Amino acid sequence: MSKEQQFWDWFKGNEARYFFLNQIDDDYEKEMLLEDFLSHLHEYCDHLFFEVGGFPDEKQDLIITAEGDVNFFNQVETLVENAPRLEHWNVIAFKPVKEDYTTKYNNIILDPKGMYFIPLNNKKDLNRVGLRVYIENYNSDIEDDFLTATYLVLDNILGEKSNALDIGYVEIKDLPSVSEREELIELTRLFRYINWKKSKLNT
Repeated sequence: MSKEQQFWDWFKGNEARYFFLNQIDDDYEKEMLLEDFLSHLHEYCDHLFFEVGGFPDEKQDLIITAEGDVNFFNQVETLVENAPRLEHWNVIAFKPVKEDYTTKYNNIILDPKGMYFIPLNNKKDLNRVGLRVYIENYNSDIEDDFLTATYLVLDNILGEKSNALDIGYVEIKDLPSVSEREELIELTRLFRYINWKKSKLNT
């Protein structure tokens, strides 16, 4: 029996325990369920993780993620491709696009609708985009935290796979005054910019 089948056999036998995961109020019970799921997932590949989401009384989303690590994208895709038909679940490879999603990280709150960017081209890697991202009230003293938060924003507006494969470099600057923003592009348009750039490279 393959490792993929072993995992899905376990999940089919335990899916009812996870269907209402986000409605469990007992933190200890919820933590035990998460740890049990992760231990079985790590028997397949210890570099994969998961998320469970969805509205109550609707099909739930089971997202399998490599947390942006391209070295394990094949394992994500293979596991999801081998998923059985599950009446109550949508099995999804990689974190999908989340529009209008505010990101919170270490007391930093970022709303993509208030962020801007300028593309930075790298002649050595035309397939990946460099970004200079402009954030209001950026604090360079905690640059690493802002950079992590920005990558989380990119995960949301591009999805995990595009963020990992299409973005090659990110730097952050403080957002200038309104009068100086004419050359900046709204970050919410980044997905369309990347698709435009890909189409241009393929012509």
